[in-house]
Amino acid sequence: MMDLFEKAAVLQYHRRRIGDPERCALGWRSPDSQRLRFEVMCRVGDMSGCKVLDLGCGYGDLKAFLDTQFTELAYLGVDHMPEFIEEACRRYGHLPRTGFVQADILNAVLPEVDYVLASGALSYRSSNALYPYNLIRQMWEAATRGLAFNLLDANVFEATPVLCGQDPGEILAFCRTLDPAAELVTGYVADDFTILMRRRTA
Repeated sequence: MMDLFEKAAVLQYHRRRIGDPERCALGWRSPDSQRLRFEVMCRVGDMSGCKVLDLGCGYGDLKAFLDTQFTELAYLGVDHMPEFIEEACRRYGHLPRTGFVQADILNAVLPEVDYVLASGALSYRSSNALYPYNLIRQMWEAATRGLAFNLLDANVFEATPVLCGQDPGEILAFCRTLDPAAELVTGYVADDFTILMRRRTA
């Protein structure tokens, strides 16, 4: 879904930021913006006692945040950057029901879990216009209870050689072909939006 040059550019983007005190290696502007994104994604449902898959987990900080909101969840973080997985294991790998895997989420077979979360994983530039839509469908198929993900807003965010935004209305319209009640959340940070999708059982 992304060609090799695009994947190499993503790796280079993050590696250039590792160890730079002026820039977060993960791409966030500040810890507060990261926390706000996490808070919005947690609105998808009660994840206590659930299996949670975190795609593009970075340093695994979402795991620490989830533990302040829910109890007894089993967490699996996946990221394509080996440096990120190494640091995530150092920070949180000792915690119970916690695991990390280094893998290309675009080509990995996603396990069936209760909730899939993805913070920042869909904001990379790709020549394949269907890239975010294909990944959203895969995440939805893996989630038995709910899916939450965020994207940069193309109406606000100025694209870079590595990052780009998407139109919130277009993404929401697609998500509603999968979950007619898919929810769009905006306003928590200037150039970001979140989609919440939930499975409904009779």
